Amino acid sequence: MLLTGCINDDDSSRVQYSVGVRLVTKTGELLPDSVAGTVHTYMFLSGRFVQEVTPEVNGRYYICFDNSQPMQLVAVGAGTVDSVSLVTPSVGEDISSVCASLKYPSESRSSASISETTPMNYLCYGNFSYTPGESLTDSTTATLTMMNKNVRIHIVIRHLLTQLGDGKYTVKLRGFRDALAFDGSIKGDSIEYEPHGSFDSDGTYSTDIINAMPTADGEHVTFSLYKDGYPIFTSGSDSDGSPISLQPEDDKVIIVDVGKMGVNLNVIPWSDVNGNTVFY
Repeated sequence: MLLTGCINDDDSSRVQYSVGVRLVTKTGELLPDSVAGTVHTYMFLSGRFVQEVTPEVNGRYYICFDNSQPMQLVAVGAGTVDSVSLVTPSVGEDISSVCASLKYPSESRSSASISETTPMNYLCYGNFSYTPGESLTDSTTATLTMMNKNVRIHIVIRHLLTQLGDGKYTVKLRGFRDALAFDGSIKGDSIEYEPHGSFDSDGTYSTDIINAMPTADGEHVTFSLYKDGYPIFTSGSDSDGSPISLQPEDDKVIIVDVGKMGVNLNVIPWSDVNGNTVFY
């Protein structure tokens, strides 16, 4: 889509781009377009929303704008709309406003924690930015790269029964938020996850997978273990003292070893636990 005024006007103060969108992993591997669902693309000038841009039949986005203003072209798509709400901005809205927010499993928005496993597997986001002075040619080709913002967390607790005995055990993770902004930042309300868990035949306690937003800048996750409703262990860092934080596309496991001398907590890639095989 070309903005009004790009054709048949004096183009000396305008720049045009033909933008292609590609969806990749953080290691650069291409992903099928289907994982992002329906992609919505929005143009912001000087940090304010101007209009939604639709692709041409060839899949590319054609944009034209005043070259004296910074421009951001933001693309967002959710593979599962049952768990994520996409927000269409109003004209003039700031780029820091929310573009996607999690849907809560229960009808009550005021619930303190989420216990159901959320089905969100892909929340894809990307942006292409222009800074005045970068290009003054009549037409420029560019690529907007989208990546998955979703994180996956597994929890495995070992030696719980042998050290602490029978009881009703639960875990809670705090420090997550429920929204993604058009500028790519994580924001919104705080979320507490309380996933279902159970013991296997070897006495290892594990929980359902948590699908969540990555941790916001400057924030971290706090892990808490409860027995019969009473907290028995809480930590916001691993055994080396590093804060628990999660970046986009992380698929990690929090491993807790309960021993006679104390509790050790480590955060490692899930694939390292399962012989480089990630189970979905």
